[in-house]
Amino acid sequence: MLKKIVIIIILLLVTIGFPIKIGIYYNPPKIIDSKTGIFPEILNYIFEKENIKYNYIFDTFSNLIKKLDNREIDAIACVGFSNERAKKYDFNDVSFMSDWAVVYVNKNNRGITNIFDLKNKKIGVLKKDIYYEDDEYGIKKKLENFDIKSTFVEFYTYDGIFNALSENKIDAGVVNRTYGLLNAEKYNLSPTDIVFSPIKLLMMFRKDYKRKNEIISLIDDDLKRFKEDKNSIYYEIINKYLYVEKINNIPDWVKWIIYISIIIFIGFLADHYFLKKLVEKRTKELREINKELNRKNNELESLNEQIVAQNEELESLYIHNEKLQNSLKLLIKLMADMGESEYISEDSFILKLVETLRFIIPGFKYDKVIKVEKNKKITIVEFGKEKETLRKLKTSLTLSDDLRYEIVHELDEKEINLEYVYELMESFRVLAKAFYRIKNEAQIEEKFREDIIKSLISFLELHDEYTKNHSKNVAKLSKKIAKKMNLDEETQKKVYWAALLHDIGKLIIPNEILNKTSRLTEEEYNKIKMHPVYGFEALIKVENLKEIAYGIKYHHERCDGKGYPDGLECNEIPLIAKIIAVADSWDAMRSRRAYRDPLEFNIALKEIKKNAGIQFSPEVVEAFLKIIKEEGE
Repeated sequence: MLKKIVIIIILLLVTIGFPIKIGIYYNPPKIIDSKTGIFPEILNYIFEKENIKYNYIFDTFSNLIKKLDNREIDAIACVGFSNERAKKYDFNDVSFMSDWAVVYVNKNNRGITNIFDLKNKKIGVLKKDIYYEDDEYGIKKKLENFDIKSTFVEFYTYDGIFNALSENKIDAGVVNRTYGLLNAEKYNLSPTDIVFSPIKLLMMFRKDYKRKNEIISLIDDDLKRFKEDKNSIYYEIINKYLYVEKINNIPDWVKWIIYISIIIFIGFLADHYFLKKLVEKRTKELREINKELNRKNNELESLNEQIVAQNEELESLYIHNEKLQNSLKLLIKLMADMGESEYISEDSFILKLVETLRFIIPGFKYDKVIKVEKNKKITIVEFGKEKETLRKLKTSLTLSDDLRYEIVHELDEKEINLEYVYELMESFRVLAKAFYRIKNEAQIEEKFREDIIKSLISFLELHDEYTKNHSKNVAKLSKKIAKKMNLDEETQKKVYWAALLHDIGKLIIPNEILNKTSRLTEEEYNKIKMHPVYGFEALIKVENLKEIAYGIKYHHERCDGKGYPDGLECNEIPLIAKIIAVADSWDAMRSRRAYRDPLEFNIALKEIKKNAGIQFSPEVVEAFLKIIKEEGE
C-alpha cells in the first residue's frame, strides 16, 4: 500500500505540467472518440481516479505510429501485442480485452470460404495493422507461407475497408472481430470461416517515455482489481458495448403496481395517488432518455460535419485532378496540331498556345497577342481587361527575320508561382519555334512533290496529244467537288493529287493506240482499260500515296458494277475514285477527242444527271450540280 502511495505522489509531481499524450484512432466499439468507446471510457475513469493529466490525439492508426516514432505522442491505446512490436515499443501487462481477425466478404459474393480461395484476390487491409503487416500475426505473412499470391489494398480505417467491400471494389476485407460484429450488417457483409491470430489489446508506449513504468503499474493494478469484481466499472463498460444486459428481477415499484392492480380489481380500493406518482416517475425517465438521445444526436451531427468537410476536400482534389487531365489533353492536342502544321496558320497555333497557358495557369488576368510582320504590328486578340496594379510579363516569339509575336500577360503574383510560369513559357516558346520549322519544311516538301507531279503530267500530255490540260482540269474540278461535300482540307488535297495523276498509267500505253483516230479494236480497248491498274501499281508501293493509288485504280468503276478493272459496286468504290469519275467524265465530254468533237454544255450535263446512281455516285453528282449552278457554263 505504501509503495502505491509513493508512486501516486511521484506521478502527481511529474504530471503537474506534463500530461501524457495518448493517440487514439476510430475503431468502434473499442474507440469512437475521446469520451466514447471501451478504451477511452476505461482510461478516463482510471486517469481521473488516479488524478493523472492526459490529452488525446485523434488520427489514423498509421499516422499515430509515425507520431509515436517522432515522439509527438507518448502512447497509443488499443494496440495488439506481438513479439515484433515488443522489440520496438513497451506494453502494459494486463489486457483490456482480447480480439482476433476475421475475413469478411460481400453477401452477394460468397465464393471465399477458406484461405486458399484468397488466391489472386484483392484484399482490403488497415495500414500498419497487426493483422496485416506483423510477421507473427499478419495475413500477409500467412499467405506467403502458403504460397498464396494476393493483392493488398491499404486503407486508413476499417470503415474504408467495409465501404469498399460493399461496393465490390475489393474481394475481401480483414478486420477485428468486435468491429465486424457491430458493423457487418450495416454494410450487407458476411464473415467467412477464415479466423486467425487471437491477440491481447494493450496500451503501447515508446521506450524512452520516462513515466511509462509508473503509469503501466497504475493501469495494470486497476485492471486487475476491476476484473476481480464482476460489478466493477470495467464490466459495466464491456457489457455496454459488447453484450446484452441481463433482465433484472421485477422492480419493487412494478410489484406495487401489480399488488395495487389486484387490490383495485378485487375491491376497487386503489388510490389515485399511486397512479400519479407512477406517471411522474415515467416522465422523469423519458426526459433522461430524451437527454441521452440529444447527446447522441449532437455526436452524429459532429461526425456528419467531419464527413462533409472530407467530402469537400475530396471534391477539391477531384476538380484539381480533372483540371490536370484537361491540361494534358490540351497539350496533346497542341502536339497533334504540330503534326498537321501545313493545314494550320501561325496565328491559329499561337492563339492555341496562349489559350492553353490561360487554362493551365488560372492566375493570368489579361493577355494580349501582337503579330509583328515586316515591322508592321497587328493586335490579334486580347483576353480580359488591362490593369496597372497587376504584374506584367512580356514574351517575344521570333519565328523568322520578318515574323515574330509579342505576348503581354498580366497576373496576380499571390496566385502564381513565377518560377513555374517562366519554365512553362519557355517550353511554349520552344513549341512555337518547332511548329514554325515543321510548317516550313512541310511547305518545301509539298512544293517539291507538286513540281515532280506536274512534270509527270507534262510528259503525259506530250505522250497523249488529246489529253492536254485534261489532268489539270479534272484535278481542279475534283477539289471543288470535295470542298462542296465538306471534306476536310487534307482529304481535299488527296483528291486533288489523285485526280492530277489519274491517267498516269497511260504512259505505258503505246501512243499509236492513244492517238488513234479510227475505232479501237477489242484488244486495243482492253490495253487502254489497263491504264488505271498501271497507275495504281506505280504508286501503291509508296506508303504516303496508298490512298491516292486506290483512287486512281477505281476511277473507271461504276455504281452498277459494270466498270473496270474489278467491277466494283457503288458502296465498294473509294470516295476519291467516285469524285474523279464525275470530274473525268465531265471534262472528257466537254473536250475534243480523236474520235469526236466536244459535246455541248446541256447535252453533257444531261448525261451526268441521267447516269446518277447508274454510273456515278448520287452524292457526288449532287455536289457537282451545285458547282455548275453557282459557276454556270
